[in-house]
Amino acid sequence: MSNVEQFENVVTEAGARALCIKRGPKGAEWLIIQTPGGLITREVPLRGNLGKDIQDAMTTANQIVAHAKSLTAKPARYLSTGPNPAGPARTH
Repeated sequence: MSNVEQFENVVTEAGARALCIKRGPKGAEWLIIQTPGGLITREVPLRGNLGKDIQDAMTTANQIVAHAKSLTAKPARYLSTGPNPAGPARTH
């Protein structure tokens, strides 16, 4: 399995998409990750340590997917007015 396939797998498992690897001056590289639908796009710097780079890609993908879910969730329109199911708070 190639390095690119490893990045694609961990990002896809998190629910995002690995778009491409962007190359900059002096050999700098970034993995471009996007949520489905394109709501959030992030660049993950690649430092040349495959294990660390994959971990960073997975962490970033999980973060942007969670953030996108919170941005697109239905708003809370009704608040519970019933009694606390755990009972009243006790103070000692």
